[in-house]
Amino acid sequence: MSPTTLRKVRGTATRLLLVGLFVAIAACGPSRSAGRGGPRNQITRSQIAAVTDRSAYSLIRFLKPRWLEARVMATPRNPEPAYAHVYVDNLAYGPLLSLYDISSISIDRIDYMGSLDATTRFGTGFLGGIIHIFTRAGR
Repeated sequence: MSPTTLRKVRGTATRLLLVGLFVAIAACGPSRSAGRGGPRNQITRSQIAAVTDRSAYSLIRFLKPRWLEARVMATPRNPEPAYAHVYVDNLAYGPLLSLYDISSISIDRIDYMGSLDATTRFGTGFLGGIIHIFTRAGR
């Protein structure tokens, strides 16, 4: 291979590697949304309206199922996994299963707070985070 051809091949290969590197870096950037559209930690009224009448639990299971998973798994030291607590209009409401008692018709939006944000806002004891429901009446 001639020196000129070798330089062209190396230049093209270098450019392709740089383009690939930039694409890979861009793909690793922060996610703005997850699930079925919308912000990663929120279910909006328009998303709620698009789903037929359901309980809050069924709605979350359909739109953001990861919110219902244990955040801290059981260990020999701590035999209970940590699930999210439920708050409604800034008041403690109950465990995850209490979401079955809330109709999606009454909900304006639902936010998920991770354990750090929940601890900062509501105090300790929220290793599983908080599912915070804002009702239409509470606006």
